[in-house]
Amino acid sequence: MQKNSNYHFNKALKYYGFNKKEFAQKCKIPYDTVAGWKRGGHVPEYAFVLLKQLAFLENVRTLKPKPLTKVTLNTRLEKEIQVAFWGKAYDASYVLKEVKKANTKFVKPFFENLYYKDILKLLSIKQIEKLLPVLETQFKAEKVLFWENVVKHYRQGRVYA
Repeated sequence: MQKNSNYHFNKALKYYGFNKKEFAQKCKIPYDTVAGWKRGGHVPEYAFVLLKQLAFLENVRTLKPKPLTKVTLNTRLEKEIQVAFWGKAYDASYVLKEVKKANTKFVKPFFENLYYKDILKLLSIKQIEKLLPVLETQFKAEKVLFWENVVKHYRQGRVYA
């Protein structure tokens, strides 16, 4: 690092909303060591790495899932649903209604033939969570575990659906 790394470290602390004392406590570094970096004019490179990791960990905890907006069926999604039920004269809105009711005749082809992101656009996380018992009876354990993890990660704020 350059000789003025202390200047950059102080700017980074301010940018991420920490002071030296908080940084020292959260990284478990003695405060005297952190304060000594100013006197020496040199901040070790690992301090920048720790600050970046600390900022990331703090932001993960404060993330809140965005509320889902009501999705209207556009022509592409309607075509995807019609393809999933090829040979049957079902309207896309009727299929969605039956899937939300957990009708096993509609749930299996819906989850088999639609893309993951399209399913998340059409169904809310609460609706997918209600469908998990039906999915357990219809699919292998891997697919059920996948959807359980999707719900779990959304609840923890790691996924925006």
